[in-house]
Amino acid sequence: MKRVLLLVALLGVASYPVRGATNVDAAFKAFWDAGDASAAEKTVHAIVDSGVDFDGAWTRLKAGRTFVKEKTGVIRQQGNVGGESFETIIEIPDEYTPEMKWPLRVQLHGGVGRPPQPGRQPQSTRIPGEPQIYIEPQASDENAWWHISQVDNILALLDSVKRKYNVDETQTYITGISDGGTGTYFFALREPNPWAACLTLNGQPLVLANRDARIDGELYLGNLANCPLYVENGDEDPLYPAETVTPIVDAMKKAGIAPVYHVMRNDKHDVHWWPEERAFYEMFVHSHPRAAHPERLSWETDRTDRFNRVRWLVIDKLAVKKSDVALEDVNGTVFDGQKWQIFPRRRQVPSGRVDIERHGNTFEAKTRGVSEFTLLLSPDAIDFAKPVQVTVNGSQAFAGSVKKDLPTLLKWAARDNDRTALYGAELHILVP
Repeated sequence: MKRVLLLVALLGVASYPVRGATNVDAAFKAFWDAGDASAAEKTVHAIVDSGVDFDGAWTRLKAGRTFVKEKTGVIRQQGNVGGESFETIIEIPDEYTPEMKWPLRVQLHGGVGRPPQPGRQPQSTRIPGEPQIYIEPQASDENAWWHISQVDNILALLDSVKRKYNVDETQTYITGISDGGTGTYFFALREPNPWAACLTLNGQPLVLANRDARIDGELYLGNLANCPLYVENGDEDPLYPAETVTPIVDAMKKAGIAPVYHVMRNDKHDVHWWPEERAFYEMFVHSHPRAAHPERLSWETDRTDRFNRVRWLVIDKLAVKKSDVALEDVNGTVFDGQKWQIFPRRRQVPSGRVDIERHGNTFEAKTRGVSEFTLLLSPDAIDFAKPVQVTVNGSQAFAGSVKKDLPTLLKWAARDNDRTALYGAELHILVP
C-alpha cells in the first residue's frame, strides 16, 4: 500500500510543469520564434507561467533575441495587399553581420496612380544611401501609400524583417519620392511610432486632402510633431513646385513643428540633385535617433480602434467633457490673406486631442474631446519606487504608486517587437 501511495505521489509531481531556468528558456524561445506580433502575444501566458519575475523578463527583452547569419543581397518577397499581389524588394547589405545593429530605411516609390502590371518584376527605385537594410514595398492606385491596406503591409514587413535581422530601432526611418514623399507625410500623420525620422522628397501633402485619395478618416496637421521631418521640393517642379508646399511648411512652423525644409533648383520632377544633397540627408538621419520615450506628446484622432496611439499615449474614448481645453486647430492657416483648412473635414465626426508632458513621475495633460486615455509607463522613463502624479486640465486625475506588471510588459513587447520601448504598466486615466 505504501508503494502505491508513493507511486501516486511521484506521478502527481511529474504531472505539473517544471518551473525553472529551463522552462523560462523554452517559453522565451517560443516568444522569439513567433512569426508575427499576434503569434508572439499567444506565448505570453507560457512566459508568465514559467515563474520568471519582472526583472528577469525585462533583462531578456532588453537584450532581445539571438540573431543568426541570414541571407544577404536582394530578396524578393511575394505578398498580398488589399487583394492585389505585390512583390517587395528587401535589400540586406553584403557586409551584414548579426552581431551589430543595422539602420533600416523604408523607401516608398512614386507613381502610385498607375494600375498594377501583373507579371512585371518591380525594379528598385531607392536613392543611394549608406550600408543599411532597405525595405521597398510596392503600391498601386487601388492600394496607395495612404490606404489602410498599405499601413498594415508596411508595418508587417518591418516587423518580419526585425524578427530575422538585427535592426537598430533608433535608426529606422521612412522616406519616399513624389507619391512616396506624400505617403511619408501620411505615415507621419497616422502611424509615426516606428520611425526615427520621416523624409519626404518632391511630395505634396495636399494630395492627402483630395477626396479622390480615398483616405479613411480625418488628418490632423499637429500630429506631424511626432516624427522629425525633412522636406525637399524643387523650385520649378512642374508637378509639385515648392511654392505650393511652402505655405504648408509655414503652417507647420506656426503649429510648433520644426521641419528641415530645402528648396532645390530643379525644373523637373526628379532627384537629379541627390548627389549634392545626400550628405545633408544622411546627417539629418544620424542626428535624429528615435526617442522611445519623448517627454512631450500631442495626438489627435477621430477613432479609437486604431491610429489612436503615439508612443506611450493611447486615446481610449472620445467624448466632450466640461473640463475640455480650447486647443488650437492647427489645420487652419492663412494664405494670401485667405483662411483655409489644409486637411478639410471629409465627414462631421468629432475628434479628440491630448497634449501631454512628462517631468520625471509627473504628467501634465491638456485634453479636448477625450474622456479616457492610457499612459504606458516604462522603467526607462519613470521611477516605479516613487508615486506617479497625473494632472488633466488643471485637476488631479491620479496620484499614487504604480506596480510593475509582467503581463503588461510582455503584451506590449509582443506587439511592438522593440527592445528600446518596453512598458512596465498601464495607467488608465479618466478625464475629470
